Formats: sequence, C-alpha cells, structure tokens
Amino acid sequence: MRVANEDWRTEIDRKVIPYVEYPGYENKYPTISGLSLSQNIIDEIRDTSAKLYKIFAKVTRVFQKCPENFMEKMDIPKELIPYMNISNPLGIPTFLSRFDYVISENGIHMVEINADTPCAIPEAYYGNEVFSQFYDCESSDPNYASPHNLEEFLKDLFLKIYNIQIDIRNGAINTEHPFVFACFDDYIEDKGNTLFLMNAMKHAVRDIAKEGMIEFVSFYDLKVDIDGSTVIPDGRTAAAIYRLHPMELLIDEVADDGDKLGKMFMDGYKSGKFKMFNPPESIIMQCKGFQALVWALHKAEKDNIFTTEENSVIEKYMLPTYFEQDAKLDPGNKEKRWIKKPIWGREGNGITVVDNNNNLILVKDLDAPEEVVQREPKTCIYQEFVDQVKFQTETDDPDMKDGYFTLSCFMLGSTPDALYTRVSPEQIAGTEAYWSPIFIDDDSPWED
Repeated sequence: MRVANEDWRTEIDRKVIPYVEYPGYENKYPTISGLSLSQNIIDEIRDTSAKLYKIFAKVTRVFQKCPENFMEKMDIPKELIPYMNISNPLGIPTFLSRFDYVISENGIHMVEINADTPCAIPEAYYGNEVFSQFYDCESSDPNYASPHNLEEFLKDLFLKIYNIQIDIRNGAINTEHPFVFACFDDYIEDKGNTLFLMNAMKHAVRDIAKEGMIEFVSFYDLKVDIDGSTVIPDGRTAAAIYRLHPMELLIDEVADDGDKLGKMFMDGYKSGKFKMFNPPESIIMQCKGFQALVWALHKAEKDNIFTTEENSVIEKYMLPTYFEQDAKLDPGNKEKRWIKKPIWGREGNGITVVDNNNNLILVKDLDAPEEVVQREPKTCIYQEFVDQVKFQTETDDPDMKDGYFTLSCFMLGSTPDALYTRVSPEQIAGTEAYWSPIFIDDDSPWED
C-alpha cells in the first residue's frame, strides 16, 4: 500500500496539527504506517459507543439527583456540585466526547470516556483524510464523512445558542456577544485542538455569522466581570465559551489578588451570562469513579435501572470496575490483575497494576510526570486488567516494531462519529504514545 521512499506525514499541514514534531520528543507523533481494521470492527465500535452513551446519559441523570454527600464520595469537587443541574442548549450531559477501547483476544473493551476535554480532534477529523488521500484510498477512510458531520453538529449548536439573536433584516447574526474558543495558548496540543474546532465552526456558519462572531482568546486574556460575564480583550462579553481546560482544575483558578476566578466564572454560567461547551456536568462522566457507579448499578439485584439489552452491553464491553473501598479482590485467584487508577489521573499518570492480593506488579512510568496537570485525587478505582493484542506498526523509533493500540470513537452528542487510534509500546498508554491513522481492510489481521 505504501509508496517506496515516500512519507505521508510530509503532507500534514503544521498549522492544522502543529505538534507533528512534538517539542521535546525525538520522534514524530504520527506513525509511518496505518492500522487496518475490518468494516465489522469499525461498525461494532460505533454501535457500541452509541449504546454506551445512552447508558451513560441515563446514569448521569440518576447521579444528578443524588445528595451532595454521595457526589463528594465520588470525588466530585465540592465547589462544582452547585453547577451539576443547569439546563444547556442540547439537553445532554456532554456535547463532544470520546470513548477509548483496548483490544484483547476476546474483543474490544471500553476503558475510559473523555467527556470533558477530549483531544486528538484534528488527527481524527483531518489527519486521517491526509493519510487516505496520500495513498489514494479515500474509499477506505472510516472517517470520510466525519469533517462534514462535525461542521453540521457545530452549526446546530451555534444556532441553538444564538436562536434569539438572529437579525431578521439581513439574515446574519450580530456580533455583540461572540462565541469564544479558549485554552491556554502556550500548550501546543490544546491550542491546535481549540483552533481546529473554532475554524470548523467558522466554516460551518460562514453564511449566517458576521466576521468577529467567533473568536479565539487565550485563558490568560479572559477576564471575569463582577456580574459573572466573561470579557474578551476588545471589551465584548461572551455568549458561549468552548473551554479546553479541565473542569476540576478550572474551579480552583485564583487570580493574583486572591479573587476566586473559577467560582466567579461558574457563577456567571449559572446565572445565564454565557453557555458552555462542554457543559459542567460533563465532569460526571469524566470522573473515573463513574464507571464504578455504572458497574455497581449493573450488578444491583434490586432497582436495576437498565434494560436487558443495556445490561448485556455493559457485561460485554465494560470491564468490572470498583471504587477503592469496594474492590472485589480475590486472593485465591492468582490470574486476575487490576489496574489501579487515580480518580482524576490523566495521561496514564499515577496508574499501577496490582494482583488479587493488592501486590504491586507494574507502575506506569512517564517521561515527565510533573508536566501532567491534574487534580490531586482523594481515591482511586480498580478496573480489571486484560491482556491486549499486539499489532505490527512502523514509527520513527527503529526499536518499536509493534505495539498496543487504543481505539477511540468521538461522539457528536449521542451520535458516534470519527475514529482515532494511538499506539504504545506498553499496554497502558501515556504521553509516549503515537497517533496512527486508520484504514478499512477486511483482510485485517484482527477482524472480530
């Protein structure tokens, strides 16, 4: 399939994905070769993601009705609890999310959902297309329709937010309160993802939104007014904010003068000064304890909230997951192992693998754990560990001939969409992982 002595990565626009050559890393972030998957597997991942999203949304509604002390036991920051039940334009708990799966000999297993601040958006919605065009195999691109789907989704969100501000006289939407896309602009990956989404929305609404209606602003340059409005440098206040900054960290932001900016920001949201993308309640699914809650509800003998089909989906695609205090360790079973994950861990930081006696087997090492920004967790979860299948791959590292793939499915609301994969020499992927494009091949070495 590859053309000799050519490299598809030369075609990637570094303005779209500015981290192909990631600062501080010797090798390029994209792999040289792609991962082939059968159409059956691709369909299964998307179908499963749709069903899991429906299940997770149901559990989120249950969670939102729980008392505060239960939320605190889930390690939801106490300061965030007052903002968990505010209506939003789409009426769903998270707008843009990403399910992550690993592959074992027994099939695919969902291990995480990033419901708050999913990244790898340019890779899935642009990079996969570059790969398929380079090899003239657009018909084998599983994400062929995804860029259009993303724009339609963003247009729908835009119109629902600005519904009352349509100027009937000329059909355009006024610029008094812009849709702001924000992140800390000194983090290259966050900025690349934020700008990609912003430009997709701009293109989607180019015929109905005036110039200046959609703006990028660094979090360093945002100000919170005394009434809770968010002010951008030109003095306008935002109608909506896309924020690529974890909710569990945002709430603790404090100004140099001691003002609690995070709380002021959230109070502005609560009082209706602006809409937020993703909404605050996305942190419920994001919390790793959420999967332990789903599993506990699934196993409940009484008051099981799931349908027969939903219970089957959970049993087949989720892994047994427990809160630390409820972990079902069985000292008599020497084969079973558990991944011990901090509730607010990111990039694999703080993850260990233990046996059924809670003896340490493995510690996930990161090159620079101090650079991973995360909330200090109060507790952790135990999730059953499964041995993954290795696949051959080709990277700039001559010693890495194969690796373990994590498959991801982006969700546009409740609809499954673009796929993304990353590959790591270790079964627990961290910051060392590569991004690998995907192509459809029904002769894939792993078909079902």
